[in-house]
Amino acid sequence: MPGVSLRALISQKSASMQVVRALCGWLAAEVCIVDPSGKVLVGEPPSEASGRVARYAIVAGESELGSVICADERCAVFAKLLSHLAERESEQRALASETLTLYREIHLIEQLSEELAALLNISAISESALAQAKRLIPGTHGAVLVKESTDGQLQVTAAFNDAAGDFDQARLLLGPDSPFVAAVLERSIAEIVNDCALDPRIFGYKNGLNAMILAPLRTGRNTVGVIALANANGSAAYSAANLKLLNTIGLQTGTAIRNAMLCAEMVDSAAARAAYTAELKAASSVQQMLLQSASRPTPGFHVDSIYLPASEVGGDFFFVQPGPDGSLLAIIGDVSGKGLTAAMRVSMILGVLRRETSDDPAEILFNLNNALVAQGQLGFTTACSVRICPTGEFIFANAGHISPYLSGVEMIANSALPLGIIPDQIYQPVKGAMRADDRIVLLSDGVPEARSHSNELFGFDRLADLTRLSAQEIADAAQSYGQEDDITVLALRLAG
Repeated sequence: MPGVSLRALISQKSASMQVVRALCGWLAAEVCIVDPSGKVLVGEPPSEASGRVARYAIVAGESELGSVICADERCAVFAKLLSHLAERESEQRALASETLTLYREIHLIEQLSEELAALLNISAISESALAQAKRLIPGTHGAVLVKESTDGQLQVTAAFNDAAGDFDQARLLLGPDSPFVAAVLERSIAEIVNDCALDPRIFGYKNGLNAMILAPLRTGRNTVGVIALANANGSAAYSAANLKLLNTIGLQTGTAIRNAMLCAEMVDSAAARAAYTAELKAASSVQQMLLQSASRPTPGFHVDSIYLPASEVGGDFFFVQPGPDGSLLAIIGDVSGKGLTAAMRVSMILGVLRRETSDDPAEILFNLNNALVAQGQLGFTTACSVRICPTGEFIFANAGHISPYLSGVEMIANSALPLGIIPDQIYQPVKGAMRADDRIVLLSDGVPEARSHSNELFGFDRLADLTRLSAQEIADAAQSYGQEDDITVLALRLAG
């Protein structure tokens, strides 16, 4: 328990002082209260004329805080009462200390969560997590080890060493070849070792460590690494509370590292969004002109198109042109990211589509995918392409985009990755036929992802009925519901 001083307990500002005064009056005798050194805190030492003087100890836990000196035997009760008040004060301080410690731990964990959410570099994530673990849990050494692929080797991505002298031997127990690290990684269970010298896994091995604590870096069912702390101090020992804290840090760190890995797999690097208002407006004007020029006259077909960007520039695009055999070719897509970076990607994609010579939707997506992969560091793009013959026969292919709808019925294609992730991706075509009164609707995710003021998504369940309306009515419905992303709608049907 936190220490309680008798001086503080019976100070003039203390509520206990009122009790002391009342009892002194009740005893009607000379009462003196002294600290352990004999210094008088209350009253004066009783005179010899007072009779036989006795000393009654004031105790809190195992500590003697002072004494009550008095000739009245009832002072024993007085001393016990003061001991009780001291115990209660000590308990209150202990509770306050525990509450403060818990609050600090929660605050630091929340701070770590915010820090990790902003990081996509594995080393930076590891350094941040280890620094926070060091703040919360005592340790002279620590390390984060990460396995960056299923078949990869463990790598030390962060470490610290606060102990003096050579620590090469002990460092081995926090490295990739450590039997403790291997055990935690294999079982995905945290572990405490409070007497390293007696552990059979390293029996007889001079390691310089007294205690170790290790936790897995988990994300779902996968373990991507281990975070470990060690203490070389002779009296060091870790507790279940320490293990719980390190486990929490391990879960947060594992999720952040896994997200960084997934991001690294899909995107080589992230493009920064930095633009001035004038640049955005200029880019918006250029983009609008490009999209307008991307829709060419298509004799024999009615094409209804709506494009509503969520900001000055958007990441949606569409492309419509007639085929040499009188068919219609239409493509709709959505690039990852926002702002000028996304707008530049859209411009590049439209340029590639203008130079495309094939009229096969699957081949067009294949070629566009390889063009995006060759550029590098462009994120990913979803797209859906369809070709409609004058007879009503059609063929379409989908690259991770929202499915098109034929007169309110979803047109399902084989699942495939978006564009720009891996080269030579094959997209399977799907064939069908439409009647004279049928209509094919292509749309972007800005429609189902519209969100109301009550935070409810528009959702996919309402799309079937909605796609029976005109392109303008579909876009207006999504926008009025609560636009959060670009909204693009293409409605295609046979003329006459």
